[in-house]
Parts: sequence; C-alpha cells; structure tokens
Amino acid sequence: MPPWSFLSAFWTFLRTTKRRSMTRLWELPQAPDQQPAMPQLTSDTNLAPQPDMDVITNENDSAVFALIIGIDKYMKTDHFTTLQGAVNDATAFYEFLVDSREQRGLGVPKSDILFLKDEDATRDKILSAFESHFLNNARIPDHGDASMILYFAGHGTRVHAPGNLMSQDEMVEGICPVDERTSPGGKYVHTIPDYVVVHLLHQLSEKKGQNITVIFDSCYSGGMAREAGIRAANSDSSAVPPELDSHLWLNRRPPALWATSATTHVWLAACAANESAREFVFPQPQRPVVRGRFTRSLIERLRKVDLENTTYLELLDHLPAWPGQTPSSGGDRQNRLLFDKKYPRTGRRAISLRAMDDDDVHGRTWRVFIGALAGIVPGTEFSMLDRDNHAVCTLVAQTVKIAETILILKDGETPPVPIQENMRAVVSNWKNNDMIMRVYVSEGFPHIAALFPTECLLFQQGFVQATSRQDAQIALRIPEDDNDTVVVERFTSTILECEPEVRCPLSSLTTALQWSAMLNGIAHFNYFLERRHGSAPLNGVSLELYRLMGNFPTRKPDRSVGQNGNLVINNRALFKYVDGAKYGIIIRNVSSYELFPYLFAFDATDYTIVCLYNPHSTRYHPLQSMRGWITIGMGGQQALNFTLPKGVEKSSTFFKLFVTTKAIDIDWIQQTVSPFKPGFQGRPRFGVGFEVLEETWDAITVTLTMSR
Repeated sequence: MPPWSFLSAFWTFLRTTKRRSMTRLWELPQAPDQQPAMPQLTSDTNLAPQPDMDVITNENDSAVFALIIGIDKYMKTDHFTTLQGAVNDATAFYEFLVDSREQRGLGVPKSDILFLKDEDATRDKILSAFESHFLNNARIPDHGDASMILYFAGHGTRVHAPGNLMSQDEMVEGICPVDERTSPGGKYVHTIPDYVVVHLLHQLSEKKGQNITVIFDSCYSGGMAREAGIRAANSDSSAVPPELDSHLWLNRRPPALWATSATTHVWLAACAANESAREFVFPQPQRPVVRGRFTRSLIERLRKVDLENTTYLELLDHLPAWPGQTPSSGGDRQNRLLFDKKYPRTGRRAISLRAMDDDDVHGRTWRVFIGALAGIVPGTEFSMLDRDNHAVCTLVAQTVKIAETILILKDGETPPVPIQENMRAVVSNWKNNDMIMRVYVSEGFPHIAALFPTECLLFQQGFVQATSRQDAQIALRIPEDDNDTVVVERFTSTILECEPEVRCPLSSLTTALQWSAMLNGIAHFNYFLERRHGSAPLNGVSLELYRLMGNFPTRKPDRSVGQNGNLVINNRALFKYVDGAKYGIIIRNVSSYELFPYLFAFDATDYTIVCLYNPHSTRYHPLQSMRGWITIGMGGQQALNFTLPKGVEKSSTFFKLFVTTKAIDIDWIQQTVSPFKPGFQGRPRFGVGFEVLEETWDAITVTLTMSR
C-alpha cells in the first residue's frame, strides 16, 4: 500500500481478501468502426484461460467438505414445534452431495461429509463438529481452494442480547441446537448466535481458504425460523449473556454473517430477515413427504444447472419467491461458481446470456444483466461464446436499462444450434466514447510504442492518444530524478483537487499488455468516479461521516465535532487525524423513492475500488422513502479506521454512493487489485443482475481529506 493512503487498517482487511472470482479480466477487441480502430473478433478466436491462471495444482484443493445439520425433534417441545421436513431436507442435500456427476450430484465422498441430525445436533456437538471437520481437518489444505459447505435446516430464533449487542436494537439472530433452552446440570443451553457462527467462519477462511458456502433453511435466515409450518421458536429465549462464547470472538473484528459484502463466505438463506421459512407436504410417487420449499427448490435447481458454469447469483435468480418467504443470498463473491473455484472453459471474463423466450429456437433475442450503469449504450456489441470459448456470433444492444440489456442478432449473423443453457457473452465493442480515456505523452516519451502499438491486442482498449495536454484526462512522464518511475498526472476535476499525480514503478510495465492493462484500470477508475446520472438526478439522498465514541459494540457518534457530529459538509469531509479513532457512516433518504444503496471507496493513490456496503436483500429496499436511513460501522458493526502514516501531512480518498430504485449486481465496479501491480488483468468480469423495469438511479461523490 502506498505510504500516503490513510485507509490503512480497514483497507488492509478488505484488500487482503483474495477473490479469484473478481480477478481482473482481459476483454475482447473492438470492432473496426469504433475509435480507436481495432479488429473485429472472428469465430475462430480462442480465448481459453492461461494454464497458470486456472489450473489447480493441489488435488485436494478441488475437494468438497460439508457439515450438514438437520433437526426435527427438539428436546423442549413446549418451546419448539416438532418439525417434519428439516431432516428430510438435510438428507436430500446429503444425497445431492454424494450422488455422482452422472446422477446430477456433486460426487462428494461420504467420508468428507459430517451429518448431524436430531439428538446428535446439540450445541456442544455442533461447535465441536465445526472445529474437527473444518478447522482442524488435516485433509483440507491450509490456504487452499477446497470447498467447505455448512448446511442447517431447523428452527431459527431472534434473541435479546444486552451488553454484547451485535445490532443496534440489541437483538441477534441465531440457529437453534436440539438442546436449546434445556438446563443439563443446571447450565442453561443458549442459541448459537450469528456472530459466533461468523467468527468461526472468519477463522476458517483465514486458515483453510475462502471457498465457503453457508446454506440455512430456517426463519430469520436472511437477517438469520421454519413453519409444518414455520421453522421458528414458539417463545422467547433467555437473553444472551455478554460472556457467551467470548473465547471465539473476544478482541476480534466482527465480520457480518449476512452481509452482502461478507468476505469470508457466500450465504444462501431460505428467507429474508423477519420472514418465515415454511415447510409443506409435497406429493411423491410412493408417499407424500414434508419438505422445506426453499431446500426442495434449491436442490431441484442444483440438479438441473451446469454446475461448472453457474454462479450463486445465477442460481438464486432461478429460484421462486413466495409470499412471506423470499430466498436471499449474499457475500462478496456471489459471482463465484457454485461450490468450486475451478472455472469453466468459457472463462471468467464472460457474463451470463439468456434467450428472451425459451421457445425461440432460432435465438433472435437475448438478455444480459448489465446495462446503462456499466456504460452499455444502444449499439454496444457482444460476442456469444460457446463452451470452448470461441465466439460464434455477434449480438447488438437494442434496449438498455439500468442493469439489463436486450440484445438482437447483428445483421447477417446466425446463432448456434442447438442453443445451450447458460451461454456466455463478452463485450466486444463498447460503442461508448465516454469510456475512452485520452492519454497525453510528449513526443520523446520512451515507451510510446508500447503504449500505442500498431499491432492488435487481444482485449478492449479503453484509451487513445490525446493530441494535447488540454484535451487529455491524464498525462504520462518519466521524472528526471527517477528513471525507474512513471508519473501519472491527473486532469479530471474530482481527483485533481486532491491528488494531482501518482507514481508507478516502471518495473511492472515491461510489455505492451502491461501498459494497456494499467491504463485500462485507470480508465475504469476515472469513469466510475465521475459517473453521474446527469439527466434526472435524485434529490434527498445524503451520506454522513461520524467519528465514533465508546467501545465496541456500543459505539455512537461523537456530537462534539462537525455539524452535530457529521463531518460531511457539501459532500466534503475535512477533519484532523486522531490516532486510533473509529468512524461510521449514515446514509439518509428523504426523497419519495425507496432505494437500494451501494457504497464504494475509491483510493486515488493506487486506483483501487472497494465495496463498503451492498444491500442485504435484492427485493426489499434498505433505504425507505421519506426519512429512511441505514448505518455502516455503528454500534456492533465493523467501524472504519483511518490512518495517516508518519511524514504524511495530508491525504484524501473518495466515497462513491450509487442509489437505485431496483436492485442490481454492481460488484463489477470493484477493482481490488491496483493497475500498478504486475498481476492486474484489466477490467473486471461483469456479473449477473436482476430484471429492471421502471427505474432511476443517481450517484453522490464525497471527498474525504484528513490532515495533521
């Protein structure tokens, strides 16, 4: 990290999350009619991933380990309704795991699965099983890619937790072990709070890797109950004492279990917060069977999809939403492929492509979940890829919405026959001049041939040579006092006022590909930092920054600084460095729209972009209209920690808040690897989003400047 960046501790925690699904990706070349001129992709262009990027060398890295818990018969029947389908669900999930790939299962050896049901699923045994089967399992390589799955079906609960609150209302969600609320030997058995689960997951990710999937079919599972009925406790539990399981979480940072941006795991939940997970009687050829409708639908879909070519978001998009029960998902890597880090031959660079009509055998109209917010405009061209990663035809954007584009075949093109499920596409011609960055270099610049090569490069080039400094967005020069460095001068208004230039080591720029990748990364950063709606801005949305007082988990705004504590005035925050200070954010909405907020931190020192907040649900607006608000870093949430290194007197960074009336997948904005690093690979992979009908959006940029 550059010494002048001040988001040190919080930044490091986020950036050290190595997420293969978000590795930056090369893109295809532009069509001849785009400026600058680039060659059209032909059908025999092979974009297969490089072996050193995608081949897993450790055979156990691709293994799958699962802990399955299913509870019907609780010991305290006066507190818990006896369920009829939780064990059936857990058994069905077990069968999916062990069935061979030919049987549309995952082919997991039985020895790699630990199944706890009913009387075996006590609190002590569940916690012990997590440690023995996951944390201390010698068969799971440390820091590897092995897939680890935690599945729970049973009752969930929401419990009062004074003194160690992990939410502002002093309530925490929890999963109910079979012996909850019993008192063996006079010792009361509590629920397993969500923050305990998340600390175990955090330890697991640090030791074994981040390929972790959590699936809960219980109420409160989207925030964390089940109904032959509802899977929720009949009565209130005793309050969770502050010292409960403190050996697991004391003095540790508390990641969020159900955060959409959780870095340690991907989660799938039967319902959203405050909803019920229900089970019903389903007919079977032999006899009726009781099942939870979430797990039943989930497994049916898992057995149908192409596991090697389907992401979690794509899977969830196929699941139904029932009244009072909305399946949800979250986690920083929802665009990772299901259960496994190995990527398909279509590669990581492509997005999901679907025919608009399943009966359209000729494939004339298609849909991709990427739209105007990403820079797509009518006429943008996409190349359809087959399973061997060959471009087979070209599609053209006809109708562009905020996060969805309708495509038609380019004139004279013919789609492949047969049309495969989960086809992929990649942008081959953006047709958006606003995304092209103008770069000025002096006539004697020594690397001009590498910057603007005459030969064709196999990716989208997002920059052109500017004829003058006045027409440029950046300029490059080699300083006289340091021939091993290239200076990037910035002319865009937002960055110029805070960080007019930045330096990059020339050692990371030895080829034309590396120069182009670096400039593409800068172009991506600049485009989204400056992004505005323009024609129809939203009024009434604001971002507030507070210095916090008190200790975790009861931190509150310090009202003695700023305006009643708020450090942001006219979208700027100017404040003094305080060693060890913690900060939190409030996003307010007094507009008439119900909104989904997406908050990013743009660090101009190394051109990285990190997501700070993603909505918890894709169907319920976190920002309600007229005085709605959400917090980040307050109370028991993970606070922000800003630092200013020795010798640095002043530094700035940017918070960018996007708000939309419809939920979208906006993860592709992130750029967690600096373009100055040798491993940077260009623009990010765009992920699947959600259908958007009537819509609007806007963006707010807040400049943070801290000084001594």
